[in-house]
Amino acid sequence: MVDGPKRRLPVVGSGTPAGPGTHAGPGTPTGPGTSAGPGTSAGPGAASAPGAAPPRGATGSPEKRRLPVLQGSGDDEGEERPPWHWIALGTVAIFIVWLPLAGLANTLLRRMIERTGDAEAQGSVRLAMVGLNAIAFALAGLAGGYLVGRFGGRAGRREAAASGAVVAALAWALALAEGAPAGALGWALLLVVMVAIGAAASYAGGRAGLRARGGAPPAS
Repeated sequence: MVDGPKRRLPVVGSGTPAGPGTHAGPGTPTGPGTSAGPGTSAGPGAASAPGAAPPRGATGSPEKRRLPVLQGSGDDEGEERPPWHWIALGTVAIFIVWLPLAGLANTLLRRMIERTGDAEAQGSVRLAMVGLNAIAFALAGLAGGYLVGRFGGRAGRREAAASGAVVAALAWALALAEGAPAGALGWALLLVVMVAIGAAASYAGGRAGLRARGGAPPAS
């Protein structure tokens, strides 16, 4: 008999890689020098290398998005108004106080003129009307200046006086627009008098408001 070709069995633990047709048994570990074939893949429990793409069919863990936190700054809260804002506020306050007082004084004096038939008496009543309007304007300036000095923050006597001067200039412009006969010199003198009364009364009111506020008054 002629002996057939002898088949060599693989030795367990050797560094010889398995042939192309051989497969490792279920309990046979792979040697340190062996490598998995092109068709082999790691099991479901095998750890993947860091930075490698996840295996096909596996879903990666969703990344957590951090929502931006909006932090409101409290710098704008309680911020003081600029001093020039209080000039406008003082102007409005003076007009609010002055208009009712002037309307009341003019109404009373007009009734007195209607009742009086004497021309000389009418002249004296007109002078009284001018005087009462000036007093009403001065009282309104005191009230507006006091408001600026009492609650004006960094505003002080200068801003209070400016508000009175602005009101005087506006009132003079309104009277000029009505076209009352006074002449250029008369209108100029009237402007100077009204600005002086408004600024002085408002300055005094602002000074009183600063005293009522207490503390160190602003340098104005």
